[in-house]
Amino acid sequence: MKSYLSLIPAYARIHKKQNRMTLLCIVLAVFLVTSIFGMADMEIRSQKLQAIKRYGSWHISIHNLSETDAAILAQRPDVTASSWYNVLNYRLKEDYSIGGKQASVCGIEPSMLSIMKYELTEGSFPKTDSEVILTNSSKEVLGIQIGDTVTLLTPEGPSRELTVSGFGMDNEIAMKTDAVIAFLPLTGFQSLYRQVHQTAEDADMVYYVQFSEHCNIRRAIRDVREQFGLTEEQIGQNTALLGLLGFSDDSFITGLYLTAGILFLLVLTAGVLMVASSMNSNIAQRTEFFGLLRCLGASPKQIRRFVCLEALNWCKTAIPIGILLAVAAVWGLCGALRYLSSMYFAEMPIFGISMPGILAGIIVGLITVLLAARSPAKKASRVSPVTAVNGNTDMVQGIQKAANINVCRIETALGIQHALHRKKNFLLMTCSFALSIILFLSFYASTAFMHHAITPLRPYTPDLSIVSPDSSCSLDSGLAAKLAGCPGVKRVYGRAFAYDVPARIREQEQTIMLFSYDLQQFNWAEEADYLLEGDLSKMIEEGNYVLAVHDAGGQSLKTGEVIHTDLGDLTVAGILSHCPIDGVQGTERLICSEDTFRRLTGESGYTILDMQLTRHASDEDVNRIRSLAGDKILFSDQRLSNQDNRGAFWAFSLFLYGFLMVIVLITCFHIVNSISMSASARMRQYGSMRAIGMSCGQFTRMLAAETGAYAFSGCAIGCIFGLPLHYLLYQYLVTARWGTPYEIPFGALGLIVLVVLAASAAAVLRPGRQIRRMDITEVIHSQ
Repeated sequence: MKSYLSLIPAYARIHKKQNRMTLLCIVLAVFLVTSIFGMADMEIRSQKLQAIKRYGSWHISIHNLSETDAAILAQRPDVTASSWYNVLNYRLKEDYSIGGKQASVCGIEPSMLSIMKYELTEGSFPKTDSEVILTNSSKEVLGIQIGDTVTLLTPEGPSRELTVSGFGMDNEIAMKTDAVIAFLPLTGFQSLYRQVHQTAEDADMVYYVQFSEHCNIRRAIRDVREQFGLTEEQIGQNTALLGLLGFSDDSFITGLYLTAGILFLLVLTAGVLMVASSMNSNIAQRTEFFGLLRCLGASPKQIRRFVCLEALNWCKTAIPIGILLAVAAVWGLCGALRYLSSMYFAEMPIFGISMPGILAGIIVGLITVLLAARSPAKKASRVSPVTAVNGNTDMVQGIQKAANINVCRIETALGIQHALHRKKNFLLMTCSFALSIILFLSFYASTAFMHHAITPLRPYTPDLSIVSPDSSCSLDSGLAAKLAGCPGVKRVYGRAFAYDVPARIREQEQTIMLFSYDLQQFNWAEEADYLLEGDLSKMIEEGNYVLAVHDAGGQSLKTGEVIHTDLGDLTVAGILSHCPIDGVQGTERLICSEDTFRRLTGESGYTILDMQLTRHASDEDVNRIRSLAGDKILFSDQRLSNQDNRGAFWAFSLFLYGFLMVIVLITCFHIVNSISMSASARMRQYGSMRAIGMSCGQFTRMLAAETGAYAFSGCAIGCIFGLPLHYLLYQYLVTARWGTPYEIPFGALGLIVLVVLAASAAAVLRPGRQIRRMDITEVIHSQ
């Protein structure tokens, strides 16, 4: 043996069982970090795919760029694709139409299809100015095929005959507004622009640029601005995509990365506390061993180095195991995402490898172990050679102190004294228990935000909508019954609207938007707990009762207030946190029953008919509904946007609830491991107590009292700090926006406290069973 450090591998081989729990702690810390960062990486990947699918893969758009500068820009080595683009009737406010349907007309180059990730489902890119690509839904709606001719009508009168050269993927906006999107080649678009605007000048095209993801995109944008003398107003950014790539200056995206940084620190703290607690117990268990090293001439510096290198030696085994387990967990997550939302996560690989997660696991694993080893190393270096000869006198001192406690049995007092005797260890154990509760309550607040923010999870979200073209109550109530009988229709519900009704509220002149609910919609409001205050039962009573909608700006109406309108006086019976209609600045949204609406307005029809479809409804069923509704209505197909949002919900849910589950599992393991290690460190003391007459039952009660002291103090501190943090997050995420009042999360709090107590109870069983099975002399010489 050349040095004391040569003992490390030899000691590890002989004491495999003794080091097993410390190894498991390091494995778990690495698994925790790698899993969380791997899950976050998968979430970023899915959101990146969704951002590209919705907004395209471009990074910047440039206005008022000359063709010469565009050609130079396209030759830059960090530019992978670029294209000119413009659109007529983007907001669908002008009278462009094809086959009687509203239309937007886009001018593109072939490269724009790849930049926008717009795939042709049939046909090819236009070869002449008179050819056009249409969205796939128009194929069924207009009854056309490739090679057919369609007529584009423009607001100024001139029309243009276009030949269909291909069909492309349906667009979310097109399906929602029942519009047709036409894609013309660049020269054909410029010709149409000159014809519509009666000018000799071409349209001011926008130049879209896609950079290589391997370059510093933020620096590339700055270089382009300086090279061509562009102003900030000339450059638009794909904020959603740049944010996910880490190159956005947007304050919201910066806030997300700040949140991720806080999460990193919390996870690192949890790992350090868990590993440090285990190593402290391990060092306490080997007090005589370090005393013997001191007798052999080892200096305190050598002992500190011994402990640190021993910890690093554990990392050689623990870190790879933790990473492999985390990779398997990430694979399971990817598979679950593909299964739950095959459309949203269609391009996500099931066996994806998250390099950021693996690197984070390795780095944090090493940092955690080195930080956790500092305190135990100092403690081991202070062990005196006398300890190796005389043994540890903690038992005698502990019994003497416990004997002074007269309020409980001696074994209970001894267990409490064991917990409080080493103040640093007690603080470490308590803080690690408390941090689990704080982490759980903090992230649980995000689940409330998720359930408020994801609209498809609201019960009133429709798949299809039929809207009156002039926003009047012109939809026949009999149409609802006909639609309800169509195959694939699960439920039909309608609303009638009265817009811009003059009103006097609190002696001020304002306008209101009054719309009706049927019984089903009132039931949804009650079942989903959307009622913030008031009484829904009044809505079916005689009288002009209405429900108001909470205003995030703080100007909400109050229950019992009377609103004077030209239709009559309305009494507010309650306040809702959600409704299907977005608010307009300066206009109050009021909801009444259908009978009240008819009595006030004299209208018997509907303005909107919403439909929810069965799970197996087909496109043929949708086309049949469209035909039944007729051509003189606005038809909105929201299935695609609902699927996208459901995919976002599942991704967010799996991330949040997966992380909460990891916290629960870590809490259970850490408690069981900590108590087991603490008991192992005192095994000789317990053997001596058995020798002087302590029964197994007394031993179990003593260990239960020690564990209870840790659990009680940890739960208390966790609740003291966790609940205020949960309150602040809830107020910021939910109450400020939707008005939902804060309620103490008794369910979540009870769950995590129950987990702590159950894990603490389970932690007592193993040491108790172990000491009952061991012979007293074996226990005494277990060191």
